[in-house]
Amino acid sequence: MKRKKGISLIVLVITIIVIIILAGAVILSLANNNPIESANEATFKSNVAGYNSELAMAITNEYLKDNSFDSATFYVDVWDGTGTGDGTIKEYITSMSEVDGAKFEIQKSKLVYVGTNQIEKDYLTEIGITSILGVNVIAVENTTVNGKAATYQNPIVPTGFKAINDGKVWPTDWNEGIVIEDVSGNQFVWVPVDGTDVTYIKWCTTGSTYADTTDDTLPSGMIEINQINSYGGFYIARYEAMFDYNGGNIRVASKVSTNKTNLIDWSSTRNATYDGYVWNFVDYTDAKSYAENMDTSYGYDTSKVGTNLMTGTQWDTAMRWISNNSGPSVTDSRIWGNHINSTSPANVGNGTLQISGFSENWKAKNIYDLAGNTWEWTNEIYSSYCVYRGGSYCQSGITDSAACRYNNYANNASYDLSFRTSLYIL
Repeated sequence: MKRKKGISLIVLVITIIVIIILAGAVILSLANNNPIESANEATFKSNVAGYNSELAMAITNEYLKDNSFDSATFYVDVWDGTGTGDGTIKEYITSMSEVDGAKFEIQKSKLVYVGTNQIEKDYLTEIGITSILGVNVIAVENTTVNGKAATYQNPIVPTGFKAINDGKVWPTDWNEGIVIEDVSGNQFVWVPVDGTDVTYIKWCTTGSTYADTTDDTLPSGMIEINQINSYGGFYIARYEAMFDYNGGNIRVASKVSTNKTNLIDWSSTRNATYDGYVWNFVDYTDAKSYAENMDTSYGYDTSKVGTNLMTGTQWDTAMRWISNNSGPSVTDSRIWGNHINSTSPANVGNGTLQISGFSENWKAKNIYDLAGNTWEWTNEIYSSYCVYRGGSYCQSGITDSAACRYNNYANNASYDLSFRTSLYIL
């Protein structure tokens, strides 16, 4: 009796494996060569090329109408699809579709993408169309989040930093303390200087008066007033200095600290044991040195940004900004600082040193611990002494308030003395 021949189990298994491999190859090929996606890309790029050509003609017409036309001042907003489009990008690029009209602006006479679609952003990068920076994107040049001109209301995001929405929206909340962050997590807060309500001058007279102080030198190439004139403000560290051991390459950080010392002077030790500590027991010389070297220690592009101790003018200006328009008093900071006589709601630390960022009640304009906790060295000189500001946890919020200037020898290092870094836009 003859048996019927059939497919062996081994052959069947091999056949299935081959089919799976072939199917995978086909799917991968379709994914990499998706005809629909390719067509969409080609159409989008073609449309944008047409928009650019039409914009070039529109710019030419502006010059013909007025030979003093300044292309750098030509800004036109998006079109929302309503009306004739006059006053929007549709007026100058008449072929602009309603969908695309909500994604593009004219900035400095150039077509700029303000949409959020990453695929479209990638398409545009290939053909040289700029996209706005947006939030949570590391800046590769000093720019604003929306691509528009920098002002006190629309701050620069420096190279190597990103704008973050930490309780405040960019740039809508420009007057409430908007935050930037580097790739290591250090945070700085924008202090806007409008020139009217907040001016860039020394004014505080609590303690040692500003009239008796002079400014210490700044790092080479750093001119304090330039960023005010150019950008309308400045950045200061969001937190008191935090000790960062970094494998022995000691550097300062602007982060919520993880621990604190009380009366133990660790300034001569400075080892990994203290990594993450509030950086107290630091004298003026070291505070200035570590603040100035923060930029290089984190690899910042020092042609675009630099760091230093806060200056007396920066501290006074921050005080004016905080207290402006019914803000908290800076000459009696008991209700928002960590002082020995703090009152509600700030009386949460029991008059003891705490980590930086310990309490939301010790925050003003999104900046922590400018009042109390520790005094902070500034880049200012009083006679033969060096100046520190802001009061401490073991002193009065009235006599030693946030605005207070005090001074001591440059080599003084104390349990209630720290520092804070400022970030310069160059």
